[in-house]
Amino acid sequence: MRAGKIAGVEIIVNNWFLGLIAVFAVAGLADKALLIVSAVLLHELAHMLMAGGLGYKVKQVELLPFGATARVERLADAGAVSEIMIAAAGPLASLGLAALCYAAAGVAGSWQEEIYFYGETHLMLAGFNLLPALPLDGGRILRAVLTRRRDYRAATAIVVTMSHIISCLLIVLAGLIFLFDHTVNLTMLVAAGFLLLTARTENTLAGFRTMRILARKKAELIACGIMPTRHLTAIEDAAISEVIALFGPEQYYIVHIVDQNFKLCGALTETEVWEGLLKKGIRARIKEFL
Repeated sequence: MRAGKIAGVEIIVNNWFLGLIAVFAVAGLADKALLIVSAVLLHELAHMLMAGGLGYKVKQVELLPFGATARVERLADAGAVSEIMIAAAGPLASLGLAALCYAAAGVAGSWQEEIYFYGETHLMLAGFNLLPALPLDGGRILRAVLTRRRDYRAATAIVVTMSHIISCLLIVLAGLIFLFDHTVNLTMLVAAGFLLLTARTENTLAGFRTMRILARKKAELIACGIMPTRHLTAIEDAAISEVIALFGPEQYYIVHIVDQNFKLCGALTETEVWEGLLKKGIRARIKEFL
């Protein structure tokens, strides 16, 4: 559901988020629901400010049950460092706000209970978002770290698997709570269902990222006539999968191919590698592309 715009950024309210707020409202906790909404918005504001500081434009923010997702132009094309910085900004801001709340609660007087709750909300928001599951911040940070040694799609698949494991653990934990305490933890069950469904979407989108990045690089090169380039050297028998794993989103790549005597056999542009990959397959050797 579209809820309007703030500073030119469209705000979308996810149905899962509406359901969680409705549960609080039915339980007579509407005031706490408003505090949760504000905590989520502040968490996401930190992401937006970091993205803006790194030169990315935020187009849309979707409020989710335990955080939010900012849709940032060219974020999928960003390097690992930029993605880590943007993802980490939200949890760090929430942790900082939690500390402020706990410090202020001691001198808050009649507002002490509300401020403690607000601090706990920020703390839980940070803790949950740091779980290594997609689309949470912790999952994005882990994927960015994994892309240093793996291609984006493989890194996404690993984190999606972890997301499924975490979802199952949350369901088991909710079952144990019901077994021993005879209470249904709806929050935990909603979190498990949310992670199961959204992780699949992340896995699907990862497949389109490589071609999107290559198209952007080619467009920039045509428009500017020049762009930063990184040169790689590969032995002719090197697997093409090992070569493309080194391709990053922020530079164009030239691969120099040498034989066992280190004599230059030829060179391939990044475009030629990807186009050849469609014909030769992921199991091919780099020399087959010459």
